Amino acid sequence: MIKLSQSTLNLFLECPRCFWLSVVKNIKRPRGPFPSLPSGIDLILKDYFNLYREKGEIPKLLRGKIPGKIITSLPASFSLYEEKIGALLYGRLDECLEIEDNVFAPLDHKTRGFKTKEDSHTFYQTELDVYTLLLEANHYSTKRTGFLVFYVPQKSSRLHEGFPFEVEVKEVPTNPEKAKEDFYKAVEVLRRVDPPKSSERCEYCKWARSQQTT
Repeated sequence: MIKLSQSTLNLFLECPRCFWLSVVKNIKRPRGPFPSLPSGIDLILKDYFNLYREKGEIPKLLRGKIPGKIITSLPASFSLYEEKIGALLYGRLDECLEIEDNVFAPLDHKTRGFKTKEDSHTFYQTELDVYTLLLEANHYSTKRTGFLVFYVPQKSSRLHEGFPFEVEVKEVPTNPEKAKEDFYKAVEVLRRVDPPKSSERCEYCKWARSQQTT
């Protein structure tokens, strides 16, 4: 059975060839050392949110910025099995909000080095689309919207008192049908005998082709 995560589905949308090579042949894209700072911040945020989860409250850091409350019990992961194509899609939410009575929305933390731009949320559209699809597949009603919380470091002359972060919240409309359509397309690509064409904008494939001509 094929199992895909939100991140592997993102890879498919970036470059079908890299996706096929990664999943079918286990040939991964080269990568350098993994930055540990975002992971460390995520762990701290998880502990912080858990303090308020027990109370069924919005953390003070986000009060007035997001609606509803964080759910009191967050599953480790959500999944959707599509028998028609014999494949499973899964994902792990950072947080889930109950924005109204029995109406839910995914929330995801993002650490950035600079202030967000108007289109910053578009880089995470597929992620929120997938999370909405998984919520609905597991009988969570949604309004097809998600929330991105950006943590951006701020200049300060008093760093000795703590490192200041600005918190920016962006509500994003989601499209679970698009996520499901991409899921089906990705599985179809994986069942090919030969790898598909690479994306024209894929720098990894461009580099690989350049090595073949040298």
